[in-house]
Amino acid sequence: MWVELQIEASADAAELLAAAVSPLTGGVEIRDRGTLLSTAADRSVVVALCPPAEVEGVLSEAESCLSVARASGMSVDPVVIRQRAAHEDEWRDVWKQFFRATRIGRRFIVRPSWDPGQVQDGEHIIDLDPGRAFGTGAHPTTRLVIALAERLRDEGLPVSRFLDLGCGSGILAIAAARLWPQAEGQAVDNDPEATGCTDENLARNKVGTVKVVTGTLVEAPGPFDLIMANIQADVLTLLAPDFPARLRPGARLVLSGLLQTDVDALLVRYRDVGLRLVTRQDDDEWAGLLLSAG
Repeated sequence: MWVELQIEASADAAELLAAAVSPLTGGVEIRDRGTLLSTAADRSVVVALCPPAEVEGVLSEAESCLSVARASGMSVDPVVIRQRAAHEDEWRDVWKQFFRATRIGRRFIVRPSWDPGQVQDGEHIIDLDPGRAFGTGAHPTTRLVIALAERLRDEGLPVSRFLDLGCGSGILAIAAARLWPQAEGQAVDNDPEATGCTDENLARNKVGTVKVVTGTLVEAPGPFDLIMANIQADVLTLLAPDFPARLRPGARLVLSGLLQTDVDALLVRYRDVGLRLVTRQDDDEWAGLLLSAG
């Protein structure tokens, strides 16, 4: 028997908390307003599964992370911690109730191993089980990036190299490889759990054209015809000056992980570095942006 830890804090603190806890567990799940098991709009829950002997260490690391966040001025509190006994396979069984073969955009069916779904001619299949890293197609930000990538494919954007930055489960890299099968891809994440998950999902979907790297944008020098980054707004703001040198003339940058309230300030930053907005799509409270390098 294992222990399921649920650490609820402000939505702002969730990504930092997940990054701190994940290396000590078998991975984490983040629940927020946009996930199937949802929370209040300004709250997130980081859920982790670990052996009983490791609970104290995980909670200590979580508290250290939250203390640093508070000291930096980040909104964190109130923090609520729940524990319960759970079988190691329980998450998989719970997801079977909620995650079924799902149509994403116009071309894609994302399906778990327990639900093959019904596939029509011309549709692209992504075989993906919920697991260690973010990205099943259920979250609006994932849907937004895939929809914008489909638009670029319809418009005939020539893509010989693409980048999935913050790849998580690898779903966006797989989608791009389906849309541009002759292209060379790169998938980058600073979390080794995520890149391990991406490797597994690429193999499962028989995608051999994507190189996976654990690291940051530094490890992706470019140039690329398409960059997809589904990352929170504060990180995208910091990365803005680093994107133009990695984009070929006429290349496209697709951004999400953004609340609609983040967009105006973010666009100012990206216009300042020479990128222009081509279009914006919204889904619930989330936004996706398509920008051009020229």
